[in-house]
Amino acid sequence: MNPMQKSSKEKGFTIIEMVIALVIISVILLVVVPLGQTATDNSRIANAIASIKAIQTAAVEWASDNGGVYTGITFAKLASGYLPAQFSATSTDPWSGDYNVNVDANSSTMLDIALTAVPPTPATKLTTALTKISAIPPSYTASSQTWITVLQ
Repeated sequence: MNPMQKSSKEKGFTIIEMVIALVIISVILLVVVPLGQTATDNSRIANAIASIKAIQTAAVEWASDNGGVYTGITFAKLASGYLPAQFSATSTDPWSGDYNVNVDANSSTMLDIALTAVPPTPATKLTTALTKISAIPPSYTASSQTWITVLQ
């Protein structure tokens, strides 16, 4: 028997069969992986929106306890008694950046909430989702990946 020929008793895949299987698996992965990334992004955006609304509610309570102004407010101070228990002074935003809460430079009755390490696509979606509750349109700085909204 020629050593290059397979006997009918030998089992296994040919190179062509293996290449076809790898191509099929690659195509499936090319479809599935982006869907997983989209789901992760949507989850992080929803989490950020809920957190911003919780921060806004806590800030309103802070202001009512402090003469109706946000002077002196920080995320750490909100986390120490105004925010729900899942927040702490060292809580990070959904992209592992920081929450920054400060009185707005233009008015002590307005509040700046910033999230850092936010990629551009989620920042656009956050802006769209939160434009209605912002005192001025939210902004995004790509170089520092910082997303900021101003609330009253």
